[in-house]
Amino acid sequence: MADKPKNVVRVPKPPRSAFNKERPASRLLLDQMIHAANALSVHLKTLDNRAAVNPVTEEQAGRFVRLATSVLHPHTAASPAKKKRTARKKKRRSRG
Repeated sequence: MADKPKNVVRVPKPPRSAFNKERPASRLLLDQMIHAANALSVHLKTLDNRAAVNPVTEEQAGRFVRLATSVLHPHTAASPAKKKRTARKKKRRSRG
């Protein structure tokens, strides 16, 4: 059995007033967006290079398409509740 971590830092949940949909994003958030976009761009380039050298499997291609679709079309992403239901259905099927 894994040992429990010795130093546990508890972070309190921020109040609802800490988030405001209409407030302009801070420089930190804008920099994080730029960093994420750059990381995604680098990842896409390496994926393209790997595909040329080593063929990509259907599983890898499926995962990539799922990720790209969730990034490009977030409005179509399944809700957390729907994901749980789908996971339960798959689990039941696999018991078989």
